[in-house]
Amino acid sequence: MQQKFDQQNVRKYHYFLLLSLIQKHKQISRSQLAELTAMSNTTVGKIVKVLLQDGFIHEVGHVEGDVGRRATILELNPYGALIVGVEIDLTSVQIAIVTLDGMVMDQLQFAFDIKGQPNVILDKVADGIMSLLQHLEPDNREKVIAIGVSMPGLVSWPEGKVSLVPQFRWNDVQVKSYLEEKLPLQVYVDNHVRSILLAERLFGTINNTRHAVCIYVGSGVGGAVMTNGDIIRGVSNTLGEIGHLTMDPNGPLCDCGRLGCLQTFISISELEKQAQMPIAEIFAAYERGEAWSQKLLERAKQYLGIAIANIICMYNPEVVLLAGPMIEDYPSITNDIKSITDRYIWRPLEKSFVLAHATFGKASGVIGASAIVLNEFLTQSMND
Repeated sequence: MQQKFDQQNVRKYHYFLLLSLIQKHKQISRSQLAELTAMSNTTVGKIVKVLLQDGFIHEVGHVEGDVGRRATILELNPYGALIVGVEIDLTSVQIAIVTLDGMVMDQLQFAFDIKGQPNVILDKVADGIMSLLQHLEPDNREKVIAIGVSMPGLVSWPEGKVSLVPQFRWNDVQVKSYLEEKLPLQVYVDNHVRSILLAERLFGTINNTRHAVCIYVGSGVGGAVMTNGDIIRGVSNTLGEIGHLTMDPNGPLCDCGRLGCLQTFISISELEKQAQMPIAEIFAAYERGEAWSQKLLERAKQYLGIAIANIICMYNPEVVLLAGPMIEDYPSITNDIKSITDRYIWRPLEKSFVLAHATFGKASGVIGASAIVLNEFLTQSMND
């Protein structure tokens, strides 16, 4: 019995190993899979046959192989499984059906005051998910593997308990368990910055990157870190919370009650508070060359550059990914940011990294939420 159980585990491991490699490489042949895994061509062939039968992959053409033989190319089938991605933000909730290659099939959005009772909002989220699921054809409905939820704040992993979201006034909200009681699918909940980094790793421009940091600048400031291809979390899933790094102990008062946190210098909400006007007007004044706005935003650039330099010293990433509404809506905030960063960085690390921008824009929340699910599907299934 033990031997049979072990054999089943090995087969399952190899099944998801090949699936994850096909997802990572986008297009790959059976012989290349055998070479990467040190498995025999026969074993790879048997597993690939099952993956084809299960609909997770398909054959997309041929290339010249060894000794003139033509090798069949394998590719992930985007519609082999589907994921529900949910982004809970300060002013709205977005819900989408997402394919295995990060494409949005269908979506809906609710705009309302997120500062209400958590259960009322989560009930609306559950109703929205069920509505989208009902729109799917029955065959596609059966392909939905799980629900991913992406949101700001301190989120425990894998329990999915939101211990604190200051912007929402939420404390100790059991998001995962509450939604699972309402819905027929497993739910995964994680911080939105980690979900964006996962999305870029699985679907975006840093697919071949193993060491990366994401810096998110919006109403607050957050971070996420990937090492050896894995998100690292720390003891309470708060590793990378750079918004509350103390940059100046005599600086502005942060909403956390301390002075001089990073987010007091670069976040949208703090800049609006200090200027007493919307961020769009601050940038409009900056473009007109008004001295007060130039001083405010040039200071923000300086602190962003210092933060990037410090993060590179701490984590030594290949890529620093810049994301969030501040970066997307006001790209001038990153003008000359590389040269500013170079001014503060430790010289041996000056050429060790590249700066990049997140690629999914307004859809990054729901695509990131689906990436949470896909990442668990590909990796946790191997570890079960």
